[in-house]
Amino acid sequence: MTAAPAALERLAAALGPGFSITVVHRPGRRPRLTVADRHTQAASEVCADEQGRYWWPWAEPAAITDDPLTAARQIIGVLRPGQE
Repeated sequence: MTAAPAALERLAAALGPGFSITVVHRPGRRPRLTVADRHTQAASEVCADEQGRYWWPWAEPAAITDDPLTAARQIIGVLRPGQE
């Protein structure tokens, strides 16, 4: 497994059971994680690159892949504003 998909798997584990998570890895495309809050139905995607960064779909860095817990908190903050 390359670094980016493995980083997304670690992020999925850090998010926990409160989220519906799909890891998408297609040849020629950046791997991504689709995350939906099971309670609010809010959703977003997060990509990972081979340089050690998670990225929001609006092309802004979200966190470093060496710290999936911080990345999970960032995602939760977006999907559950005011409930971090």
